[in-house]
Amino acid sequence: MRYMRILVADPAKNITVFVIDNVESSAERAALVRAILAEKSLQAEQVGFVIPPAGPASGSKEGLWRLEMAGGEFCGNAARSFGLYAAAQMGLKGKAKLFVSVSGADGPVAVEADVQASACKQAGWAAAEMPKPLTPETETIYYEGRPLPLLAFQGITQVIAPDLEPKHEVFYLIKQLVEEKLRPFPAAIGIMFYDTASGFLRPAVYVRSVDTLVFESSCGSGSAALGVWLSRDVRDGETNYAIAQPGGVIETKVTRKAGAVVRITIGGAVRLYTTDFSCDRMGM
Repeated sequence: MRYMRILVADPAKNITVFVIDNVESSAERAALVRAILAEKSLQAEQVGFVIPPAGPASGSKEGLWRLEMAGGEFCGNAARSFGLYAAAQMGLKGKAKLFVSVSGADGPVAVEADVQASACKQAGWAAAEMPKPLTPETETIYYEGRPLPLLAFQGITQVIAPDLEPKHEVFYLIKQLVEEKLRPFPAAIGIMFYDTASGFLRPAVYVRSVDTLVFESSCGSGSAALGVWLSRDVRDGETNYAIAQPGGVIETKVTRKAGAVVRITIGGAVRLYTTDFSCDRMGM
């Protein structure tokens, strides 16, 4: 029986499985992703592949650890979890700053990590600096006559849906509106169902290349998008939000200067553990 080494990351229950062993075949990657997402014991919401640095690993912009998400999308929770893993692999202890390479991001992603390792698990806290929106903050789509803010990021487009019921049929109707507006189609579309009275976020994300829609336990890039929207009336300074989601809270910070977004970070607790996954479940 053949096994594949995997790393399970738990950032606010947005369970992300990183495949540690090298998988070059696109067909084998696709089969592995399907098998991992179907494995109920893992409760995985997304999958990525770990590429160790070709040169010396360091906190500089050379020799970066790379994460390739299954759909080529960018995920903030995956980025910060991967940063914590890379920091541990590099032998960093306590609080550290480093850069990692992540699919869907044009440049290195800055991560702040606080590594707390035990014999069988790595846990701690990690925050990632998020790409800034590529579209003007005034960009909207109209759903049943009401404007919904649309923020396109590198690797994913997010729609804020205040006080709409989080249903599959609502998601697909809004997704169609996004696709009618944007060309080429984004690699991933997130719709952030936000209850304005309670401040509770219910994220849903569709990844095109693997044709999956997941109502996620939490969403990093969605938290960033929501933070941008919530801070829309702020002209200068840093605004902090603790965004409650089904899996927990994501700490979001948005810094503005003269009204423009200059920095976004998301952070919070992360737990990691490695295990083996049977390749017999891949059906290949």
